[in-house]
Amino acid sequence: MNSRSWKLAVGLYLLSVLLVSGEELPHPAPVIRSAMPYEVDAPVDPDANQIAVFDDYSWRMFIALNWPAKTGIRGAPDELKKIGDFSDPGAKVVWGTWKADYDLFPRDGLQPTEWASFDGLTPSRALPFEGSGRTMVLGSFLSFRDFNQAGNGRFGSPLVAQNHTYIRFEVRLNQVEFNFIRDQQLYFQSRLPVAGGAKVRFPNNCVAVKAAWKIIKEEELPAAQGRYYIVDAMVLDPATNKCKMQKMGLVGLHIVQKTRMRPQWVWSSFEHIDNVPEPGTRPAPGRRFSLNEPARPQVLDPATAPPPISKTNLPLENPRPMQVIRTKKIADSTRKTNEDYQALLRGTVWENYQLVMTQWPKFPQPEEENGAPFPGQFTGPDPMTNIANTTMETYFQKSASSSCMSCHDAARRKGTDFVWFLQFGASGE
Repeated sequence: MNSRSWKLAVGLYLLSVLLVSGEELPHPAPVIRSAMPYEVDAPVDPDANQIAVFDDYSWRMFIALNWPAKTGIRGAPDELKKIGDFSDPGAKVVWGTWKADYDLFPRDGLQPTEWASFDGLTPSRALPFEGSGRTMVLGSFLSFRDFNQAGNGRFGSPLVAQNHTYIRFEVRLNQVEFNFIRDQQLYFQSRLPVAGGAKVRFPNNCVAVKAAWKIIKEEELPAAQGRYYIVDAMVLDPATNKCKMQKMGLVGLHIVQKTRMRPQWVWSSFEHIDNVPEPGTRPAPGRRFSLNEPARPQVLDPATAPPPISKTNLPLENPRPMQVIRTKKIADSTRKTNEDYQALLRGTVWENYQLVMTQWPKFPQPEEENGAPFPGQFTGPDPMTNIANTTMETYFQKSASSSCMSCHDAARRKGTDFVWFLQFGASGE
């Protein structure tokens, strides 16, 4: 073998190693901007290993959505501020000003108010109709929905933190998605697709987020400040049907966006670094986690998902903490992207968050198909990347068949374009 042939063979070997390891494409330079990216800067190439490019897109979305928002305007970043600046009392991040899913399904037969309005009914009956949207509410008109994780189209299990409190969940929508649902009146069951009928197609640039929040107790606040994104929220107690103002710390965030080149949406999932230890690591002495006790056996406890909170299984005043573990490691390439962005975010609460995974359609055409989600199947001993968020899919970590896209594909088959919450919330006309 001559020198040129030898170099070519070595180059091909190294390329194959990189493809298998998930490190093929170079990592884009991290960018801190308030502008929301509306497309992934990568060609649609089912054979390319594009994890680094998609993960960079996920982080740029995360930063744009968590930029300080302009006061009194929904969905607008304050470009005069820097990421992590919460010096103004009551300051919110951009997605925190979006409409909540309950804004689409008000009780008493009322229609949803328009996007710009802060008026409306909320699950907190103590809040007046006028201006209620300026107060964050964690609750649901559908009793107990905010207590339970998703569960393949049905209510899943609750999650109990180490401080003996329930994790609470919420969904919020950007202007494009909210207006489409409102204009099409998809909050009525009669407007949803029927078997064999025309399917709903959401427009490009629809964005939705799902957040997981932990109650920060008074004695925990000194340690949590500066480490968590913390908000004041009215938290609904379904037993009394009353709300109590609580300090809430963000522990998980799903972001999903429909783009022109990826009509099956792109799915990005973030967690706080203090949720659980990484598999195969030994936490430093004294390290505390929200969902894991390092001194206990590192196995899921309970081993199977507990029943959802419901009228027949009411939330407890002092629930037993659950032992949560991460089953699959975060991909090495994703960890590198996390480190790059965390370094730029040093000194802000956002350096304490990490991307767990990005999932995207490998074959986005034809648009009416499921897109062959990646990651969706594993061909080697180690997965290319994680496919689950420990705060929202605690008991769905073992199989790629229970990933974000595969679960929401059931909604696509029902005709609502991967959007599940319409199936839950829509009411009779």
